[in-house]
Amino acid sequence: MAARYSLARRRAVELLRQARVTKAPVPNERLATLLSARIVLQPFSGEFSGVVHRNSDGSAVIGINSSHSPGRQRFTIAHEIGHLLLHTDKSLHIDERFPIGLRSGISGKAIDEREIEANQFAAELLMPTDFIAKDIKPLIGVDTVAAIQKLANKYKVSNEAMSIRLSALGYVEL
Repeated sequence: MAARYSLARRRAVELLRQARVTKAPVPNERLATLLSARIVLQPFSGEFSGVVHRNSDGSAVIGINSSHSPGRQRFTIAHEIGHLLLHTDKSLHIDERFPIGLRSGISGKAIDEREIEANQFAAELLMPTDFIAKDIKPLIGVDTVAAIQKLANKYKVSNEAMSIRLSALGYVEL
């Protein structure tokens, strides 16, 4: 199965539209609720990031490592929502050490297509292309590091995630 980048992005855009989300930060907890998914924060050991389990009644539980930073938790929630919408053939999915970036670590090596798709989904969900295009305009001419920090704060993501997203969209070079 080839990674379905456009499908991942399209599903994220559809979910945002369905939930009537029009600006950052994206309320991914509310989106999970809309999908009948309950988020549970637990301190997992090691680099374990998250897990999603589908129940037989159509609901789901998303487990998130509470020892990770808030930005990492937000990305993990979005990533697990991506698995819910994109990978309906699995009832349980566990993510250990999945990279936050779109083109680094496992994703950059294109080893696991499901993880690549979930990362693409999460990036589009938390940092939608259309939102970024609008929010970056007032920052033209601003120091790149300061612009990344400002956008990361607005979108409630890490500076690293925002840097990678802006690079993927062609706004900055890493």
